[in-house]
Amino acid sequence: MQAHIVGGGFGGLAAAAYLIRNADVPGPDITIYEAEAQPGGGFFLSGNAQTGYNLPGSVFDDEFRCTFELLADIPSARNPSVSVKKEFFDFNTENPFHDRAHIIGRNGQIVHRPHYGLSLHHGLDLVKLSLTPEGLLDGRRIEEFFPADFFQTEFWLLWSTIMGSLPQHGATEFRRYINRALNLFPDLSDMQHILRTPYCQFQAFIEPLAAWLEARGVKLQTRTFVRDVGLAPASDRITVERLECERNCVVTPVAIGPEDIVLLTTGSQAADLSVGSMTEPPPKRRGSSSWALWQRLAKDRPAFGNPSVFFGDAVVPDSRWVTFTVTTTGDAFIEKMTALTRSEPGRGGLVTLKDSGWVLSLTIFHQPEVIGQPEGTKVWWGYGLYPERTGDFVQKRMDECTGAEILEEVLRQLRFDEQLGAIMKSSICIPCNMPYVNNIWMPRSRTDRPRPVPEGSTNLGLIGQYVEVGQEVAFTIEYSARTAWEAIHTLLKRGPAPPPVYQGSHDPKALLGALKAFVAK
Repeated sequence: MQAHIVGGGFGGLAAAAYLIRNADVPGPDITIYEAEAQPGGGFFLSGNAQTGYNLPGSVFDDEFRCTFELLADIPSARNPSVSVKKEFFDFNTENPFHDRAHIIGRNGQIVHRPHYGLSLHHGLDLVKLSLTPEGLLDGRRIEEFFPADFFQTEFWLLWSTIMGSLPQHGATEFRRYINRALNLFPDLSDMQHILRTPYCQFQAFIEPLAAWLEARGVKLQTRTFVRDVGLAPASDRITVERLECERNCVVTPVAIGPEDIVLLTTGSQAADLSVGSMTEPPPKRRGSSSWALWQRLAKDRPAFGNPSVFFGDAVVPDSRWVTFTVTTTGDAFIEKMTALTRSEPGRGGLVTLKDSGWVLSLTIFHQPEVIGQPEGTKVWWGYGLYPERTGDFVQKRMDECTGAEILEEVLRQLRFDEQLGAIMKSSICIPCNMPYVNNIWMPRSRTDRPRPVPEGSTNLGLIGQYVEVGQEVAFTIEYSARTAWEAIHTLLKRGPAPPPVYQGSHDPKALLGALKAFVAK
């Protein structure tokens, strides 16, 4: 049996590892096809200390059951004598977040109200939505279930800047988050039990997992775009017969036997990502091929879902983020932020500037953020929740701004005017336009995402954020790992089934903690 994995993001790499560990597939019989120059998908790393780094920001919790079960077997990139899992949890035990100033107002005041600003009525609305069956939520939006003042509360600002939701987003995903992440409700302000990697996600997760696979003979073909998936002409079955791969402008067919399997990543939150510089905004990219295969498969085949819900020009206004990574050799910014937030650098978590037009959030990483980062160089990161609005000081949309303009807007929002020149001179801000990063929140119906193994499939499994697994939330690498495990287990009937999805709403400790947060804080 040969296994062919389309997409080298975390889900594709995890799928290869599960094939080896759970299904006893030899590494040399596994091929991963990745269209980009490096694996990782949404966990990317580009640039350097001289030109400025570009990387994403992510948060985790300790209930990523599939992810950490896998990473317990993967040696750390920095210290191969320990696993990625152990390194991750040891770091978070030694360096927990303690966010003292998560929300900051226009004049530098810290905003934190009792009960996160929620009324009893708001709390009852949250409970009501959490108990509503998903079957009654098809196509409905969050704003249909709450009064307008709910979206002005501290709770909603904390929630939306950590999780990414907007009022017009889907009620189905919000319901899942309420039930899945209830254990994090007490920590939304200080982020004490919200976890992060000890250094950038690409080096913490992707590089060690790719190295583990390479050592076992797995073939990772980068810059290889799978143009088409050829299905056998049968009305009641789905059987892949060939792949059409393009590399260096050469198209090569790959025959797929009936005993082989294909695992296809249906799309990417990093689709159409583009990177700017201090002097240039990120260029606009359109017509990405990252979901083209899904579009072709879904045409006239309801079992493959509806990619137009998640991708296309109509989606972008409600799914775009602009992120920015700042590489600095000066101390002024970090010293001013430390004084403002009263948090040790690297432990403060997110800082959200509530009155900024773009609704900016930023965080100073624990240093070094990149393995090999030069001494004296620091890296911090941020993003805008509403990048299509006009800035308050730089009178432009965020997605049209250069890195210098974004950095200036941040500094003026913080009232760091006296230090502006010094900080600008010693810093490189790299903007990154991500038009689809937040599309997992789009309002959806139950049939818009296909199952990991569509009905009638004999050798095709689907993995990634746009595949349907019950109860789990999609804006996580846990979703990638779980869909990969589920597809392999269903197709091959080998190894253990994935562990149950954690549900905070069924955890007495989480329920008590949430109740205390809403009553006492």
